[in-house]
Amino acid sequence: MSAARATERRPRRPRRLARAGLAAAAALLPAAAPFAFADAVDTSRPHTIVVGAPRGFAPSERLDARRTGRSAARLPFPAREVWRKQLRGGIDAAPLADAEGDLVLTLTVPEVVKLGADGRERWRVRIGDSAPLAPAAITSDGTIALITSSGLAVGLTPAGGVRFAVPLGLRGRDADVTPLALDDGGLVAAAGRSLVELAADGGVRARAELPDRATGALLAGPDGTLVTTESGAVLTWRPPSAPRRLGSLGGLPRRGAALADARTLLAVVDGRRLVALDLPTGTTGVRAGGAAFGALDGPPAVGARGVAVVLSTAGLLVGVDPSGNEALRVAIDRPLAAPPADGGLSGFFGPVDAKPSPPVVIDRAGRVGFVRASGRAGVVEADGNVSIAAERVCAAPVAVVPAGEERMAIACRDGTVVMLAR
Repeated sequence: MSAARATERRPRRPRRLARAGLAAAAALLPAAAPFAFADAVDTSRPHTIVVGAPRGFAPSERLDARRTGRSAARLPFPAREVWRKQLRGGIDAAPLADAEGDLVLTLTVPEVVKLGADGRERWRVRIGDSAPLAPAAITSDGTIALITSSGLAVGLTPAGGVRFAVPLGLRGRDADVTPLALDDGGLVAAAGRSLVELAADGGVRARAELPDRATGALLAGPDGTLVTTESGAVLTWRPPSAPRRLGSLGGLPRRGAALADARTLLAVVDGRRLVALDLPTGTTGVRAGGAAFGALDGPPAVGARGVAVVLSTAGLLVGVDPSGNEALRVAIDRPLAAPPADGGLSGFFGPVDAKPSPPVVIDRAGRVGFVRASGRAGVVEADGNVSIAAERVCAAPVAVVPAGEERMAIACRDGTVVMLAR
């Protein structure tokens, strides 16, 4: 759904509480930083807000609220490097790509940087004394929302100004779950066993507790926000109701899940099995796994007709359809003579890097963008043809995201950002 405008009359908040919130947030941000808190609202006049799905080529981790990893823009084929930027500060979280193709990157230092589509630094903003542990998200009105490791919710304007800064009263060091931007302009965040829903201006409007620790990323489900936990439980939350358990994935979905359709949640569980959970009935089934694939790098990308695509540490790109049939198998690193006896940890020419690789992305034509933990990066066409853009794009890649038509960005742990294009 494209963004739309709506009007509402917002209730007057007690001045004492508003001043207390401003004072607490001000204490957490340096006085020299160029920021502004949420604008005061004249309750005698209508206030315009923007609602709808956030806009951008990658407005959140895994590209959309269902975490499908599916790009509306075509990925480049053949892919080649067009620019490279070295940022001052490391990168641990996936970057965002807005509607103009500009990249927004949260750093391991408490700073956020925007790079233009040409690779030039547009702005750099300090966000206090603590960096975020999870990726940021772009909300309906273009706000760049993030949760810092001190438990502060910060909203930045597209130009780099601070729109709001709100202490959430959470253990910030537990806030490593990717937040979810809502279609009404709000945001849902998780930290440990706590859930918090924020309004578009950063104000807290609902809280809830979970039976165990949230992990991965929050998703937009058919009946509220979907939450995966360390025990493998899947819950749905729609305030003011309490979180409701839907079922279990049967293991740890450490890096999150993807909603393939209105009733099917897919996740790589315990790094070994691609599992499908039927949300209405709570039943689970294994779609792929075993020694033939080795360890799997989740979460999957979901392509046309529900085909789930994952990388394996054995150097294979594998696609599995909803019936569990193999729809794609491509050797990314090197050809494999036979399924390795060690469960996918060695290839035809010797050991294959067993470290987890960033999850892949897929476009509407079935092209798959990838970067291996070894640094090998490229794009695979739907017919299996492979274009290698670099044998070692960097030493430790973090994420690959679409950044415009036939453009794809790779972020690396050392602060390197590489743009690939046709």
